[in-house]
Amino acid sequence: MQFVPFLYFTVLSCYLWYRNKNIDIATYMSILYTITSFCAAIIVTDGHLEGSGILFDGWEPELNVVPTFLYCGLITLTILPFTLIKVDRLTNIIDSHPILTRCFVVMIAAEALLNLYIVADSTVSILSGDLKEVRDMLYNDEMSPADIKLEGMPTIFKFFDYTLHVTFLALPLFFYYSCIKKYSLWFTAPLLLISVSPIIRALQTADRTELVNYGIMFGYCLVFCKNIITKKIKWFISLIGLPIVAIASIYLVAVTAARFDDTDEGSSGSVLQYAGQPYLNFCYFYENHNESLIYMQREFPILSHVCFKQEYSDVKAERTAKEGFFIGVFATHIGSWILDVGKMGAILISVGFSILVTLVIYRYDRTSFDLGDALFLFVLANIPLFGIFYYRFHSFTIALQYLFAGLMFLIYKLRFIFSTKNQQ
Repeated sequence: MQFVPFLYFTVLSCYLWYRNKNIDIATYMSILYTITSFCAAIIVTDGHLEGSGILFDGWEPELNVVPTFLYCGLITLTILPFTLIKVDRLTNIIDSHPILTRCFVVMIAAEALLNLYIVADSTVSILSGDLKEVRDMLYNDEMSPADIKLEGMPTIFKFFDYTLHVTFLALPLFFYYSCIKKYSLWFTAPLLLISVSPIIRALQTADRTELVNYGIMFGYCLVFCKNIITKKIKWFISLIGLPIVAIASIYLVAVTAARFDDTDEGSSGSVLQYAGQPYLNFCYFYENHNESLIYMQREFPILSHVCFKQEYSDVKAERTAKEGFFIGVFATHIGSWILDVGKMGAILISVGFSILVTLVIYRYDRTSFDLGDALFLFVLANIPLFGIFYYRFHSFTIALQYLFAGLMFLIYKLRFIFSTKNQQ
């Protein structure tokens, strides 16, 4: 049974590629699930179940037909709406509200500068020190040096820090201004620096998640803009890509070695488990989750934070105790939903997500998108893309990203529709 998801997503990837004769967004998503499913099959086949991150204990995990079918089916349901985007026919992205866009760029630039100031004193010493000790501080709920520094700053700066993850939207804006507006790299390159602000902050806790997510979403932008990307931008990305990938790889290896070299599985085994555990843990959740336990802090993080002063991280220990197993493991975005709202709830959310993406794309075979569409699709695509691990928008600060993108989508859409009617 462990090979079924790998075979399924391999066939799906080949079908999507054959259907479009190129790699589009849905194909890109399917390929990522093919890779993680392959890692899961290797884990079971080669006996790498013993170790951190995998809930099954023993050599014969329960990988039954029904959870496997649900795993493949619901993931496919969240991927398929993106087949409506024909990236090879995309010719234009329209900014129907340029003043608002520029104001937004100024805001996230200010956030990025504030973040640099906050981490400036401690980043070098953290990277040159014991990364395992840094990570253990996070697990023990100790504050990072950046958080300690922020505590002594005025309240207005703390508000800006709340919206740090919104700076990630500078990544699609870089491609828009570079490929559509064709602005100088002197203007657009700083957007790339702004977009890595969450990564810079994550260095404070020796975290790999933001770096991995950035790489996945950078790939999304390359696929989405493949038909409009200019030769100059291709050259620029190629020029800076190699050293950046090398530095990122060194960091990932260093963090992995610091965290797992003294474990039974070692660094190489931990990487395999990091990528392959979602399918295995999904099946474990399906078989062992208590359906009477309903928690929606992860699905409504902003509402939960504002109204109840509570987030997913605040109830994780309580939920772990009630479930009888550690819930903070990778199980895909579908697995996160099953753990929160049960099987039927996960099905309903998957259907609702699919409908939402379809409504945002609006029609098949579009040759142009409004900038609000592009930003909102970037955030929506992040759910199944990073969903190879878990549901990403689980906290108040990260969820502000889709709040800003959603508001911009609505504002731009109204302006776009109004201007179109006037032209007619």
